[in-house]
Amino acid sequence: MCGICGFVALAGRPDADALRRMADTLSHRGPDDEGFHLEGPVGLANRRLSIIDLPGGHQPVYNEDRTICVVFNGEIYNQLELRRELSAAGHLFGTRSDTEVLVHLYEEWGEEGVHRLNGMFAFALWDRARNRVWLVRDRLGVKPLYLMRRPDLFLFGSEAKALLAFPGVTPALDPVGLELYLTLRYLPESSTIFAGMEKLPPGQMLTVDTRTGAVVRTRYWRPEVSPLSAVSPRPGEQAEELLSLLHDAVAIRLMSDVPFGAFLSGGLDSSAVVALMSRVMSEPVKTFSIGFSEQGSLDETRFARLVAETFRTQHREIDCTADGVEALPRLIHHLDEPFADPIIVPTFQVAELAARHVKVVLTGEGADEVFGGYTRFVLDQRLRRLHRLPAWFRGLARLTAARLPFRLGAGLTRALEMGELPDARRFLAWVTAFTPADLEALCLPVAGGPAGQAAAELYERFDGERSGADPTSRMLYCDLKVRLPECMLARTDRMTMAVSLEGRTPFLDYRVVEWALRRPGDLHLRGSREKVLLKEALGRLLPQAVLARRKQGLAVPFALWTRHGVDRQIRRLLAPERVARRGLFRPEAVQHLLVHWGPHAARHSQLIWSLLCLELWCRLYLDRDLDPATPLSAVE
Repeated sequence: MCGICGFVALAGRPDADALRRMADTLSHRGPDDEGFHLEGPVGLANRRLSIIDLPGGHQPVYNEDRTICVVFNGEIYNQLELRRELSAAGHLFGTRSDTEVLVHLYEEWGEEGVHRLNGMFAFALWDRARNRVWLVRDRLGVKPLYLMRRPDLFLFGSEAKALLAFPGVTPALDPVGLELYLTLRYLPESSTIFAGMEKLPPGQMLTVDTRTGAVVRTRYWRPEVSPLSAVSPRPGEQAEELLSLLHDAVAIRLMSDVPFGAFLSGGLDSSAVVALMSRVMSEPVKTFSIGFSEQGSLDETRFARLVAETFRTQHREIDCTADGVEALPRLIHHLDEPFADPIIVPTFQVAELAARHVKVVLTGEGADEVFGGYTRFVLDQRLRRLHRLPAWFRGLARLTAARLPFRLGAGLTRALEMGELPDARRFLAWVTAFTPADLEALCLPVAGGPAGQAAAELYERFDGERSGADPTSRMLYCDLKVRLPECMLARTDRMTMAVSLEGRTPFLDYRVVEWALRRPGDLHLRGSREKVLLKEALGRLLPQAVLARRKQGLAVPFALWTRHGVDRQIRRLLAPERVARRGLFRPEAVQHLLVHWGPHAARHSQLIWSLLCLELWCRLYLDRDLDPATPLSAVE
């Protein structure tokens, strides 16, 4: 696990000092080692977190005649299998590092070799003979890769801050990126908040011609998603097949020369990972949990302890309180972009705890998106059934809604309105923060179309890729392609890497994902039950209390935190004169949110938190007048 960065300089001489400055911004991702390669117009750099082959894994790694050079961030889980195959073909290995596998894989199979990789990865390979740099990101987007292209310069890096460290690169706000952030609370797919910067989407690669600067993009992974035959297998066959895949996905992720453990929430997904780890490992699993003693309804530690006792893990916990929000400027700095999910606070705290004891953790990330673990998947099915009722009945329901108490009537009206939306628009509506009407009220300067259009087009595109599938399967696919990479995985990657901890995600083994995508939606959701197929597969592994409990998900007591002083800081940072000076929004629209922000205004809290995180990001990256180490309460 590492951080990588580099450039192709088409004009002028490569700048060794600039390359080092870029790499220095990634020291938290790789505190153990660093390496550089400068040749012709190309500069490559690596900061290494040593996990496998501690003495022999120095990067960059070269082939025998040093005509090919690679820097790599991630892990190749099937490296031993690939190493045997490449050795049989005559390739000579000088280390045990999985990075060296990439060099020989490229020599043997060229760019087609990427299809043979099972892992999480972002890497850059310099091929001197062909005068090109090859950049690749893994299928699901576990590892990040930022890009910036100018007429005479191409930059890349594991984090945006590496690109911003290059001389002459000045951060500027992208208006479409701002709209996407406000709509979704994060920056999806290739979008970033920085004008002129983008991310390489998951499952894509590109080549840069180092003589002309020409860039060629290729989407190398488009999972086969046509459903299997409707013929039912014998009872339990699907569950057995899935359990076998998950067992292998966990087993190959236990490859490490350093201590490792697991995040354990007590929910189905992390509990399953711990159960499977305990089957493979000869020593106790080290587990780490987060608790919320301030608000017991959100606290899952009793379930985490039950799982820890069942599998006899070495268990540790940390309590997340309102004080954790003080680190918000530091967390936004590590995320590089505004990110409005308060879960970053407990994620960072449990990562800090784990980093004191291990260097690698396995997580349950991705299971909800792959197997249908969110309540909104069930609710969406109900809305579709509601919309199929006769028009006269829906009209009567609208009249009834007008006579109900406000909260009940508003909920029924929203359900009727959402049921009439096209599928892709409805999928988006479930996860929207600022609606198009909200954006217009803020007076957001939207570029290129009506408010909210950018996010709608993204969902419509991915919904169209599964046009022949059932609505549940299409909704799952949209989550997998939009929300999973740049929200869920970005959150985990940045918060673990902030403390030099590697996170591995067995549920996102591409074989597991492809297997799940080939199953129709009614195998994942049945009535009000979520993740039905996954629960069947895990039925004999986990305590019944874990299998039977309703999904809670990692949540934070936001309302309680605001009553402990965060509200005062929010009101100061979003005061009308500050909003007017920033020039992005109408001050009266922001004040309207603050005035109507009460103890039960959950949606207002979400919108206000989004504006707070955006303001902190502006201070950190545009104004550059805020030290990331400043506690939130001390931000002036």
